[in-house]
Amino acid sequence: MASWLAALILGAAPKRVWPALERHVPITRTAALAGLLIMLAGFFLGFGGFFTYAAQMAAANNSWMLRTLAAGGSDNAAFVPYGVSVVTLFVFLFFTPLGLFSSYLVVSGFLRAVSAWLDDPRGDPLLSALDGAVVRFLERRRQRNVREARERREGAAAPDVLITGHALGVSADYVVLASRRKAEWTAGATIMTSGQWYRLGEPYDLETPAGLRTAYPLTKFDSLEAVRRGIEYELPALTTRPARPPRRSN
Repeated sequence: MASWLAALILGAAPKRVWPALERHVPITRTAALAGLLIMLAGFFLGFGGFFTYAAQMAAANNSWMLRTLAAGGSDNAAFVPYGVSVVTLFVFLFFTPLGLFSSYLVVSGFLRAVSAWLDDPRGDPLLSALDGAVVRFLERRRQRNVREARERREGAAAPDVLITGHALGVSADYVVLASRRKAEWTAGATIMTSGQWYRLGEPYDLETPAGLRTAYPLTKFDSLEAVRRGIEYELPALTTRPARPPRRSN
């Protein structure tokens, strides 16, 4: 019983963390019930809150009407409370904290119950959205930190350098050393120059005296091959082997 009660509460957590929680409490099996209970809680909370709010509004409107009539106001003032009472429910649901909260509980609980019934259980939508925003923010910051750390190792941006594969001890005709990674240069791409086409091998990092470089091995086409992804590029002038041989970066 305790595990089921805990599951009903923890079921509001983002689905991303469910696998870790599922080892201790039956979150998936209680997802539909959790959504239904949230919906009912929102309904009864809003139901009681509305009648309290409506009674307060009625008392305030009646007091206003009596003061207006006592001050010699028009008899039409007596009809103002009736006009206000028509929109009392709307005002309560969308312009009061309790109304907004109860409306959210009803809607979110309904969506969670339906999703679970359709074999796609989910946590609380607001918590899930907040969790997703935090995860995306942290991932963007992590990627920025990794990129900045790499750029410090690479040093200032510099033109590409072309070296023979033999000079670097790799089975490729040439290797392009780039001071910055090339987004579309992935293994299997075809590098199309004006004089020759090359198959791009698996890129790897290389420590050089000038800084960290991304090495792109290029192998000439020996026969006609299907080109699935071509990249136009002109090779730089061939450079002789550097005085200090570079080494692969871990």
